[in-house]
Formats: sequence, structure tokens, C-alpha cells
Amino acid sequence: MIGLLFFSFPVCHLQAQVFTNDAGAREKHFIYEVKQIDEFFERFNNDTGSFIRKAYKNYHVKYTIGRPKLIKSLFNYETKTWDQAVINDFVKEVTLPQNPDKLNFQAEGWFAEARCKFQYNGAVIDIPIILRIITDNRKRSKWMIAAVKSAALKTGATEAPVEENRNTLKFINPASHASNFIELAKAFGDKENLADYFEAGFFKRNNALAFYDAVLNSRVKFLYVKDITYHFLQAGKWIFTVDYFPRETLNAGWLINSIKKASEEDKKEYLRNLLEEQ
Repeated sequence: MIGLLFFSFPVCHLQAQVFTNDAGAREKHFIYEVKQIDEFFERFNNDTGSFIRKAYKNYHVKYTIGRPKLIKSLFNYETKTWDQAVINDFVKEVTLPQNPDKLNFQAEGWFAEARCKFQYNGAVIDIPIILRIITDNRKRSKWMIAAVKSAALKTGATEAPVEENRNTLKFINPASHASNFIELAKAFGDKENLADYFEAGFFKRNNALAFYDAVLNSRVKFLYVKDITYHFLQAGKWIFTVDYFPRETLNAGWLINSIKKASEEDKKEYLRNLLEEQ
């Protein structure tokens, strides 16, 4: 399996890739699985306070993993065939000593695509919702709904809310991704302040007004988030997506599932499609 981290570790032999029912294997799986997207950020950046570094410290094992090897371990190798030259090129570019590219939770250039289940006209339908982190000049962050990728809903007579009337005290918690965006239920239930959970510019995008009108008038009901894909455009001349793989191997959790090299114009076009720009 290309790129996995075969580090010496005292709990058991890392050559056993499949998680079994003994305590040592469970512990090893817990350590190596990328359990949260926050942990993906940590490993990609090789943060000094990362969970995996703390695990090594707890077991009195010297941490000697370089960032290139750590990033290579963040690819989905179980169900994806990769061009190793592409991975090597990507890792080389984002780890250049003079100008390394690191991911920034609070910065622009990454999005969550939450594929949600809604009840609509007596049926359960999928509506992908695009969210992004907005950070103010005091470093306070919040998730905001940026776009809706579904034309299934019919628009009503509702007009777009006036931007100036927004209540800035209403928002989706910046840690909401850790609970699978369960706070969307609260946001969609807050009809009086519903517009406050959508970012500026949302109502100019495709499908936006129809979705807002259906939620506001209770014609569509949020059920739950089925799954999430994260889109990253922060790493140099690359675009990659991250998905969750809940399996009983070391190569598990939040992992890169697609990647491509992209020019600035490619990135702009990707964003236009992701955000349903008119």
C-alpha cells in the first residue's frame, strides 16, 4: 500500500493492516485514523501539537516523520488507484522549504459540501449544501451557507432578504463540522433569523431563493447530513477533495480522494461551479 506510515510503534506490528478485535489493534487504529478534519489539517501541516505527535510522546517513541511522508499518508489508497508521479509532484510543491503551502482553517479557499437529506412533497430528497468558514478581523470564525446545489425545489414569491438587516449574532458554530453539521437543524428551524445563516452573495446564486423560500415556509424539512466532502483550493496550484472512509485499516478516516493541478483560471471556474454562480 503506497504511502502509508510504517512507523515503529510499541502497541503491535504495523504490517497487520486490517483492524482486529484485540486491544492493541484497536488502539493502533485509533492513533492512525484521521478522525476529524481538524486532524487532517494537523497532519498536512505537520503541526507540533498534533494528535499523532502526542501519541508518540505518550509512548515515549521519538517522532521522526517528515512532512512529505506525512502528507503521502493522507491519500485514500484502499479504493483509489493513483498516479504516483502526481502525488510526488504535489508533495514536492507544497513542501518547498522556501515557500511551503499549509492549510489554514480560518482562511479562504476551502469548503464543506454537506449532502443533506430533506423531506419534500412526501419524499426524501438529497440537497447538497456548500458551507464555508468566514473569519472577521478579530479572528472570530463561523460557518455560513454559501450555496445550494439542487434545482429540485420550486421557487415561491419570497423576495431576497435585505443584507443590511442581518443579525450578526446568529451563526453556525465554527466547530459544527465535528458534529456532522447537526447545527443545520437549528439554523433551518430559526425562521425569524433564517437569512442570517447564509453568506453575503448567497441569494444571487442559482437555486438559492427557491431553497430559502421552501425552508422559510416549511415546504421542505431538514432531516440529517448524509455525508461530507471538503474542497481545498489553498495548496498552491492544486485542487483536492477530502472524504471520510470509516474502515478497519490504518488508511482510514478523512483522506484525499481526488486531486488535480489547476491554474488560477481553473480555480475560478471550479469555484463558479461549486458555488452555483449565475
